[in-house]
Amino acid sequence: MLGYNVQFGQGAGIVLGVETDIQYADLNNRRRDGGFYSFGPGAVSSSVVFVDPTGNRGVDWFGTVRGRIGYAFDRVLVYGTGGFAYGGGGSDNQLAYGRDNDTRIGYAVGGGVEYAIPTGSFLNFFNSNAVTVKVEGLYVDLERDSRKSAGSIFAYDTATNTPYVAVGNKRADDTQFAVVRAGLNYKFGSY
Repeated sequence: MLGYNVQFGQGAGIVLGVETDIQYADLNNRRRDGGFYSFGPGAVSSSVVFVDPTGNRGVDWFGTVRGRIGYAFDRVLVYGTGGFAYGGGGSDNQLAYGRDNDTRIGYAVGGGVEYAIPTGSFLNFFNSNAVTVKVEGLYVDLERDSRKSAGSIFAYDTATNTPYVAVGNKRADDTQFAVVRAGLNYKFGSY
């Protein structure tokens, strides 16, 4: 994580900042339901269930670029944050879609609490006023991922008890997740 903060007021006051981060994520979802599919210009009946037997879908990495606004008093900063999110991952469905890697964009919002560790604490290994710990929560929503396929998807109509193969489908997936993280920070410059 990399960021820049400005505090207005000595000891207490408004804090404005910007930060960016990127991290590995192992957010895979083994799926049987292939999501929403459509055939050409018409819509699929609500009784049709699609089976995507070999599909894995997930996020392998994600990052954010966010603004930050908060209020600092004594050694504590309470803040809210929000901005741009991006992430990537693959889908592995050899039956219909093949292997793909994609990057999606969206937004992230959240908040947290940061505490400046006193210089005499055993956690403050730099023995500096610039060491903080924080706990932060983020909600990340990446754009809807829509993909067309010339391949086949197995389908089953529950109204007529008829299995069949659907060809030339469109799939849409939403990627939303929450992140809770703790951090140990060192702040360069003045405290």
